[in-house]
Order: sequence, then C-alpha cells, then structure tokens
Amino acid sequence: MKQLKNLLNIAWLYLYTTYKDRSTFIWGLALPLIFTTVLGVGMQGFASDDEPPSWNIAVVNQDAGPFGSQLIARLDAHPSLQAETLSQAEADARMEDGESSVLLQIPTEMSRNLEAGQPTRLPLLTRINEPLSAQVVEQAVLAALFDVSASVQIANTSLLVAERMDLFSREGAPSEAEYLQDSLEAAQAAQETQPITVTTRQLTRLDEQTDIPIGFTQASPGNMVIFSMFFIVYGASSILLEREQGTLRRLLTTPASKLAILGGKLLGVFVAGLAQVSLLVVVGQVAFDVPWGQSPVALAAMVLAFAFCITSMGMLLAALVRTYAQIDALSMLLILPLAGLGGAMWPIEIVPDFMQKIALWLPTGWAMRGFQDIIIRGFGLAEVLPSAGMLVLFGLAFLVLGVWRFKYE
Repeated sequence: MKQLKNLLNIAWLYLYTTYKDRSTFIWGLALPLIFTTVLGVGMQGFASDDEPPSWNIAVVNQDAGPFGSQLIARLDAHPSLQAETLSQAEADARMEDGESSVLLQIPTEMSRNLEAGQPTRLPLLTRINEPLSAQVVEQAVLAALFDVSASVQIANTSLLVAERMDLFSREGAPSEAEYLQDSLEAAQAAQETQPITVTTRQLTRLDEQTDIPIGFTQASPGNMVIFSMFFIVYGASSILLEREQGTLRRLLTTPASKLAILGGKLLGVFVAGLAQVSLLVVVGQVAFDVPWGQSPVALAAMVLAFAFCITSMGMLLAALVRTYAQIDALSMLLILPLAGLGGAMWPIEIVPDFMQKIALWLPTGWAMRGFQDIIIRGFGLAEVLPSAGMLVLFGLAFLVLGVWRFKYE
C-alpha cells in the first residue's frame, strides 16, 4: 500500500512539473492545431468535386402544339441542363452576354410535323469557344427529342395497326382521335419508367475507394498520432534526464521501490498522454467537425491502447540509449518514419500495396487504422478491437523489453 502511494506521488509530481511548464501547451496543443489546420485545409484540395457540371440552355419555343413544351420539360429534367424558355430577343441577349452556352429554337410546325410524320429541323446555336458544352447539350437535345418523337411514332403506329384491324368500325370503339391520344399517353407513361439508366461519375486516383480520408479526417488523427508520439516519448525518456541529473539516484535512496519509481513515472506519462490525445480529439470534433464521437466506447478503447503503446515505446527507447541527447535524436529519426509509414502523414490508401503491408507491422499503422475506422467508417468497439488489441500487444512487448533493459544508474 505504501509503495502504491509512492507510485501515485511520483506520477502526480511528473504531471505537476509537466503542466507547470508553459512550453508543454505550445508543443502539446498549439503546434498540433497549427499543423492540423494547415494540412487539413491543404488536403481538402485532393477531394473530388461531387457537383456535376451543368449548362444553361436558352429555348425559344414557337411551337403551337404540345410537343414543344414536352421537349422543354425533358431538357429541364436532364441533370446537367437548365432549360429556360425565353423570347427570341431575350435569348439572343443571353447568348451575347455569355449567360447561356446554347440557344435552341423550336419552330412553329414541330408538333404538326411530328403528328404527320414529317421531318423537322430545330436550329441549335452554340458558342464557338465552348465546344465541350455544345457536344454535351447537342446529345441531350437529341435524346430529349428522340423521347418526344418516339412517343408520337409509337402512337401513330398503334393507330395504323388499329385501322388495319378495322377496330374503329366496331360498336363502342373509340374515335381515332381518342385512340391516338390514349396511345400517346400510354407511350409517354412507358417512357417515364425506364428499366435501364446510366449514371456517370468522374473518377480520380483518390476517390476510387469512397472511404479514403481527405482533409481534416486525415489531418486530425494523423497529427494527433504524430504529436502525441513526440509528447509521450519525450515524457517517458525524461527519466534519462533524471538519471543524468542525479534525481533518480536520490529517489533510490528513499523508501520508494524501483518498481514504484518507474511505475509512477510511466503512469504520469501515460495520464499526460491520455490528456493530450483526448484534448486533440475534442478539438478535432469541435473545431474541425471531424466525426470522432461516432462510437465513444470504441474511441476510448483506441485512445487507451494507443497511449499505453506509445508510453511503453518511450520506455523502451529510454532503455536502449545512454543519454538524453541520444534519445532526443533517435526519437526524431524514429517517429517521423513511423508516422509516414503508418499513414499518419497521408492516407495509407493512396500508397503502394507494399507500403500498406508494412503499416500492418507498425503501431502507427494500427493506430491510424483504428482511428480511421471510427471516423470514416463509423465502426464500433467490436470492429476496432483488433486494432486496439495490436496496440496493446505492441505496448506489452515494448514495456517488457524496456523494463528488462533499463538501468537505474
């Protein structure tokens, strides 16, 4: 019991001295926020624009029949077109001002010619400096015109068949006009329920998989992992500084056991790491709208496992080197490659396959996988347990080796 009290006192002393220093807040909070903001905004540029392009088309409808209006309605229903009915003068002005890319003129005889089965020419004027728009709109106009004319042709064909079968001479038969109108409405209704549709979307290397983190969903967990590693590893390695300054030797002369001294130190580092990771998570949720809170239980498991793993890694590093200066240099050489290979600096999904396989051998790879499973995929505790479990296994291995190799003097 007494050793437990000594352990807690040492942990509290570490937390007090750590947060008493103002530079802790600069390195632990200010820098991560700056990097998260800069990288988050920068990486948003990689996101594909989901808004499809659209074109304004000015329509001058001179048709006295119903099919001119039907053609306009079909054009306006096209996802890439915005059809607007205008007078000839207004349409000309829109084209001159560049507000419309295409001008479609529907002649007065279009409905009459369709009903009579006669060809009709529809003038389509396009801006010469927008050839792509012209091609797209021309195809859309042809498709809409085909839909309208197809209904009329179907109705006329049905009428012709009925005449050949002498249906209209029978008692109670509808008139030819009524039959034609019913056939036309039936054909138009059938076209409204198209059995096959085609959707198009422009693909980039980044959006071939829909769950690739972009922007703050990558920058927030990535910088949290990177700066937490620096914060925790430097905290754990500070025990070397105490050994160099003789503080550790003086502690050994006290009633506190070696286990209480080392355990108290690591507990303080672990708690400080938890606080820093939690704070960056909250800031990411509130300031950058990163969906960290989709599964609080899963997030708590990942944060605990990650803080434990990195604290143990700091212990191992402290055991492998002799001086604080050595661990200072080694930490920089170790943490940055771990962060890059683990996917903390960029989405792991965009790197080659062999690098993605390397990430599975690194604690940073499992940390980013678990955090991204929560943020991007909305997974719960059951789904992130493998990632948290791997972090715990890494942490146990680091801790055992670190405690075994550490020299108090």
